[in-house]
Amino acid sequence: MSAIAIQSSGSGAGTLSIAAPITATNRTLTLPDASGVLGAYPQIYSVTASVASSALTVTLNPCVLDFRATPLTSGTVNTRTVGSAISMVVSSGSTLGTVSAQQSRIVVLALDNAGTVELAVVNIAGGNNLDETTLISTTAEGGAGAADSATVVYSTTARTSLPFRVVGFIQSTQATAGTWATAPSTIQGYGGQALAAMSSLGYGQTWTNVAASRAFSTTYYNTTGKPIVLAISGQGTVNASSTTLTLTINGVVTMAHGTVLGAGGATLGAAIDAVIPPGASYSLAQSQCSIVHWFELR
Repeated sequence: MSAIAIQSSGSGAGTLSIAAPITATNRTLTLPDASGVLGAYPQIYSVTASVASSALTVTLNPCVLDFRATPLTSGTVNTRTVGSAISMVVSSGSTLGTVSAQQSRIVVLALDNAGTVELAVVNIAGGNNLDETTLISTTAEGGAGAADSATVVYSTTARTSLPFRVVGFIQSTQATAGTWATAPSTIQGYGGQALAAMSSLGYGQTWTNVAASRAFSTTYYNTTGKPIVLAISGQGTVNASSTTLTLTINGVVTMAHGTVLGAGGATLGAAIDAVIPPGASYSLAQSQCSIVHWFELR
């Protein structure tokens, strides 16, 4: 009977030696590393990103990916091999919904197009469901600088209802949105807890009094990469008969709180508490009110 011995060579290729009977010759089967078809699954996927000629290029390096199957009623897994690096270009002028001089987080997706892996990108501020339990449809980037929505997933060629995986993200701040001139400040491949616990509410966050750096009717952006929480209280101005605070998130009025002076003549006040999603904009308006406290869990 043959004996099987497995020899490890560290993080690279591995060797499987099969000791044959006396009358046969020993055989050795070499298993390639993660860049080969038989390679092990990496803990963190290798992604790169670069800027040139005002365009952004994102790349997924060789790896093996598991995708859910279609339809959604199937729990089958399809394993796909990326044998050589694949890339996608965000053309000059395409903002992906980012804002000039504001930090943005662009998520890199891998699509399973009937066995061929392709790349897509989306601004996390758009609020798309990226939990990998759904199918995703994309719009062609176009190559002409018109991919400008945070809520749209863009790929080189438009695709409909494909399985997808989150393979990484890039974080960057561009002086002019759509002019990709500054290299990303962070390039992170998906894996471990990079996008899970590290992006959850309250993880590594503290309550900070930001009242000194906040003003009414001014738009701010949550550039932390995580949800943040606002806790704001205001006080009615002198002789005010009513006071109101109104919070707008991503252009939508989400909350308003006010008080009206009663017969007792008590001091008026208003308060706002809200969660701000990653990448979202927010602003606070007032009527006959001044800020007492503006705390953010960030």
